[in-house]
This record gives sequence, C-alpha cells and structure tokens, in this order.
Amino acid sequence: MSKTVILEPTNYSPKSIALYSQLGSVSSEALEGEALDRELADAEVIVLRLAFYIDAAFMDKAPKLKILATPTTGLNHIDVVEAEKRGIRIISLKGWREVTEKIYATSEHTIGLMLALLRKLPFAHNHVVAGGWDRNLFVGHEISGATIGMLGCGRLGFRVAEILDKMGAKVIAYDPYQKNIPTCVEMVSDLQAFLGRADIVSVHVYLTDETTHMLSKQEFAWMKPGVRLVNTARGQIIDEVALLEALESGHLAGAALDVLENEAADGKFLEHNALRGFAATHDNLILTPHIGGATRESMAMTEDAIAGAVVEAMNE
Repeated sequence: MSKTVILEPTNYSPKSIALYSQLGSVSSEALEGEALDRELADAEVIVLRLAFYIDAAFMDKAPKLKILATPTTGLNHIDVVEAEKRGIRIISLKGWREVTEKIYATSEHTIGLMLALLRKLPFAHNHVVAGGWDRNLFVGHEISGATIGMLGCGRLGFRVAEILDKMGAKVIAYDPYQKNIPTCVEMVSDLQAFLGRADIVSVHVYLTDETTHMLSKQEFAWMKPGVRLVNTARGQIIDEVALLEALESGHLAGAALDVLENEAADGKFLEHNALRGFAATHDNLILTPHIGGATRESMAMTEDAIAGAVVEAMNE
C-alpha cells in the first residue's frame, strides 16, 4: 500500500481523494514545516496545484516519491529535469485534450478580464460603493468591431477566439506552430505585423525558454498606441518592467493580468511588485490571483482525471 500526500487540499474533489484512497493512505490536511516534512518522508505520490515549487530540495524530502501529479497544463512549478533524473513520473494535463477540451474556466475568465478592462467594471463598482453615481467616468469600449489578437492559438486561444467571433470581433492570431487554422481566425505569420494590428492582445502560449519575456520593450513598441493586453497564461511571458513603462507612457491603454512573474501563493512577492503599486493608483490595470482555472467545475473535473491516471499508473 502506498501513501499519497495532497499538498493543497482546500476544496479538493472528494471523488479524487476516494480514488487516491484505493492506493493506500492519503494525507489531505493543509500542513507546513516539520509536520509536512514528516508526511513527505514516506510519500510515493505527491499531488499539487500551483502553490509549491517542486525542486531538488523538495524532492530530497520525499525519497520514496514515484509520481508527481498536477491538474495543470503548465509545468513551470516543477523542476522537470530533476524529476526525470530521479525517475519520478509527472502526470499532468499537458497534451491531454480529452480532458482539456471540456474545460471552459480559463477561456471564460479571459473574456471576463477583457470586458472588465474595456468597461472599467472593478472601478465602476468601487465608485458606487464609495457613494458615487457618475457614469461619465466609465465610458468604455466594445468587443464588437475590435481586432483582437490571439498570441498563441492552441486549445485555449481557439476557444477564446470562437467566443470573440460570436461577439462580433475580428480575430487574428500569431502561432507559428499551429497548423490547424480555425475558420474564424486570420493567421498572421509575422509577429510585428500581428502586434501592430491588434486592439487587444490576449496571451495563450506555453511558458518555455523561447516564450520567456516574449513580450518585452521591442514588442510593446510594435503594438499600436492604445492597445490593451490580457494575460491568463504565465507571468514570465511578459517583461513586467517593459509593461510598466508602456502603461506609464500611455502607449498601452490598459492591461488585465491573471498571472505575474515570480508569483507565490502567500502573496509576499507583491510587497515589491511595481505593477501592484501602479494598479493601486490607476484604473487601467486589473490584477487577479491566478484564478483562470479556478472554478469548482473545472477543478473537480481535472483533479478527478489526474487521480484516475495516477491510480492506473500505480497499478501498472
């Protein structure tokens, strides 16, 4: 019988916990420090979301570890090379289209951020709560008629594009690796040309060495004045220093970000984050705490799928 440790058990799917129980004991309490270390000492399966970074030092605490299970498509919270060296199998949603095709959370959040940015919704709400009722402060823009660029047009980019198409937007995309071109999207082969046409740029690429700081000072200069930016992918794709400069200069009309560089679940990184400071005094930057995939429906579906895969792998 093996032991499974669920590192982030809050609101975890009961069905998933029951599946892990088929393998043996399950640790599903929120632990830290020495209490967590004791649980890890004999863990063969570790289940995580995004709050922990699993590096060599963490793996040293779990010498019996066989499987790292994460209901995510991105793996930048795991030292994949180190896991491979140790023969630790990683089970994730990356490339698992049978499951991910049924998940709508992040695409819906992307559209929500666009609307919130264009219509200044958080700021209008705060205005009313503070006792104001001046609609002239919040005259916004429409998605209908806008040219919206998908930076990456895989599963998520395509899903967002489909919604935008139904809303009357002109959708363009830049994705040199995408061969299946949706009929509702115009593919643009040159990044500079793509960025120069979009009224809103929506980021949907995986984080890799190639895409780290894919949007930096040069790329922001290529964008048309008054462009808006939405990112529900990974924070490291955007150079935050260059982004802040573009916002401060007014070249970028606004941004809505669900992800930030160097983000950590405890939020301490925000103490010195310049974008947070800018957002506190401006009405054109919206920040959310990496909640794109955080709906009860999507989380339960992905957690259950991962748990089933882990049970199958452990029984091989």
